[in-house]
Amino acid sequence: MYSGINKGGKIFLSRLKRWEMNAEQLKKRIETIHPETKVEVTDLTGTEDHWQVLVVSPAFEGKTMVDQQRMIMGVLKSEIDSNEVHALSMKTFSPTQYQKFAQR
Repeated sequence: MYSGINKGGKIFLSRLKRWEMNAEQLKKRIETIHPETKVEVTDLTGTEDHWQVLVVSPAFEGKTMVDQQRMIMGVLKSEIDSNEVHALSMKTFSPTQYQKFAQR
């Protein structure tokens, strides 16, 4: 919250963020990448603007990690631009990559 005094001398409170995205909304947004995309979301600070996501999607097959993360950033562009999503930590895998990762 931000507080201040307006021109008339009255105290006001204002939210810095106009919108808030919760974990379920973030999950659904990322799932639009592909119908079989699986997403796990963790709120890192309890403020609903610092997130960690684990994303496994067939859309990532044959793509580099950078390209995978660019796909997610593209889907969340408006939320990042509006500061709804302030910080995002990503772990991205194709299903094949995730199988190898999970076997370790």
